[in-house]
Amino acid sequence: MNEIIKTQGPAVAAEQLIDVYRSTQDQTSPWVVISDQVMGGVSTAALHQDQRDNSTCSCLVGRTRLDNNGGFVQMRFDIEPSCLRPDYRGIFIELYGSAHDYNLHVKTNQLSRPWQSFRCSLAVEPQWTRFIVPYAQLQAHRTDAEFEPTKIRSIAVVAIGQAFAVDICVRRLGFFL
Repeated sequence: MNEIIKTQGPAVAAEQLIDVYRSTQDQTSPWVVISDQVMGGVSTAALHQDQRDNSTCSCLVGRTRLDNNGGFVQMRFDIEPSCLRPDYRGIFIELYGSAHDYNLHVKTNQLSRPWQSFRCSLAVEPQWTRFIVPYAQLQAHRTDAEFEPTKIRSIAVVAIGQAFAVDICVRRLGFFL
């Protein structure tokens, strides 16, 4: 990946990016799909490997619907505790999708309820964009817990809050020093 990539967020040198996920061809995706159907909603989603702008990626496609108090679909990546280091300053993720705002939801083992997270919004476009998300940018949602980066257990890309056609792909995810 030597192309010039659009970057959102603070400047971070390439050698400071530590991958925990990089999509490769013929790889089964480690991402997991979750929709509002777990709580009675009717949104739909599927996950598949694809190519976008000559890059292999894991894609979440579907439709969010607000019926039955629903309105979300997500692709979640579980983080192994051995991947976490106290000197990491934040998360990076490379996304491509339909022009829409998506959320990045981070769960830690401090959180006990499914609706709790640390999150931020990302304005995704139909071009590869590297989002650099310092930990300080993550906002606590429905929790009083203070974010503890060494306790991260999952990171999710979430389409939420509006009815729309979901089309979002990720090719890299990791942390930065």
